[in-house]
Amino acid sequence: MKNFSIQIDADGVALVTFDMAGKRLNVISDEVQTELEQLVSTLRDSPEIRGAVLVSGKENGFCAGADLGEIIGHFDRWRTAQRQDALRQGLAESSSLSRHLRALETCGKPVAAAISGMALGGGLELALACHYRVAVDDPKLRLAFPEAGVGLLPGAGGTQRLIRLIGIEAALPYLLDCRPIDPADALAGGLLHARVPAAELVETARRWVLENPQAVAPWDQKEFRLPGGGPHTPQGYRGFGPAIAARLAGGSADQPAQANILKCVYEGAQVPIDAGLRIESRYFFNTVRSPQAKVMARTFFVSRQTLAKREKHTDPRSYLDALRQATKTEQQVLLEEGVAAPLVAALARRYAVEGAAIEAPSQTQCEDTDFANIAAIKQRLLYAQTLAAVRALEGGNAGDALEADASAVAAGFPSWTGGPISFIDVEGPQRFLAQAERFVAELGERFAVPAGLRERAAAGRGLYDEPA
Repeated sequence: MKNFSIQIDADGVALVTFDMAGKRLNVISDEVQTELEQLVSTLRDSPEIRGAVLVSGKENGFCAGADLGEIIGHFDRWRTAQRQDALRQGLAESSSLSRHLRALETCGKPVAAAISGMALGGGLELALACHYRVAVDDPKLRLAFPEAGVGLLPGAGGTQRLIRLIGIEAALPYLLDCRPIDPADALAGGLLHARVPAAELVETARRWVLENPQAVAPWDQKEFRLPGGGPHTPQGYRGFGPAIAARLAGGSADQPAQANILKCVYEGAQVPIDAGLRIESRYFFNTVRSPQAKVMARTFFVSRQTLAKREKHTDPRSYLDALRQATKTEQQVLLEEGVAAPLVAALARRYAVEGAAIEAPSQTQCEDTDFANIAAIKQRLLYAQTLAAVRALEGGNAGDALEADASAVAAGFPSWTGGPISFIDVEGPQRFLAQAERFVAELGERFAVPAGLRERAAAGRGLYDEPA
């Protein structure tokens, strides 16, 4: 194996070192998954191995999570799958890590994770699939599920094992808000079993393996009960009530990952672990098929890598000023139409670059607003800024599409869009063009689509697509 090495000591404990060749960080790639399957087979079928300790060969961390570059490469194929065989294949591919980790967890031998540095996303899911977790007592330790922040959800058991360790109410902030897990809280809740000095890390894990030859995960024990109870209990209501209210207020329809995490937890909490993992895998596949997942991952990961390597061509000030001015113009028109000033301000804060605050008109109190119009107002604000971004891009003031998106999101443009240029992909180029033309007819030429985008959109291509 290229990424895992195995050393078996005199007591039969296998020291498994995860060290990706030629990489600064360990990540879970397609190749790592293939080797993980091989590793599980070796641990399970080798009589000389009594158990295993999994440790990183990297100084900077255990595992930084999934290889987002590879996942992004799968997005289009998974998203466009229509035939039943293609859908089944996509689901099987997207759930492969979950299956490998469950195989590790049920291999019949004790497995301990020795964690240093970071264990994020899929890296933390790998650790949770081990029976024992010991971490270095170091302020640099980082534990978190960052998936929701990039339009995804933990798809290798994260939603299911976390709630079975610490309960629904405690788990939801980590899953939905990507909140870092404090090591002390991790220790108290059972995410970690021990924290020790670096020099004692491997030996502590090794000793535990020898002392617990029959170890199984808590949720595989007959007497297991979900901490705090399921969703239909007082603690379950306390967890779901605020979470659902917050997601609805934040526009959950725009962020399928948030809604699907809640569904994973709600449905998975009521069934055994294997059924819960299957539920999670289906919601993960549905999430990665959403346009929001593709554009968020592209903007937050690919663009950052690209921007770090290239000279900046964006004039952020004039570019962002153009977006702010588009927002300000639309706010003013909405106020003149009689939309309540507090509502205009609130929607601009949620759907614009830094809110573009303006003064309300001096005339009498605005009339009450029909809240059915909120979706239309949101769309107007997003389209106005997107068209301003396209004009800046075609005028050479925004670098390329990646730079335009990254700059806008960094300044406060809604992250679920991936940025104003990616928003065209979220809407669909032809749908975007049709809606912009309706806005021109209803509201004026400020919604006119620049010629370059019009030509591409008419052919079903966005600004990230190569010319035909």
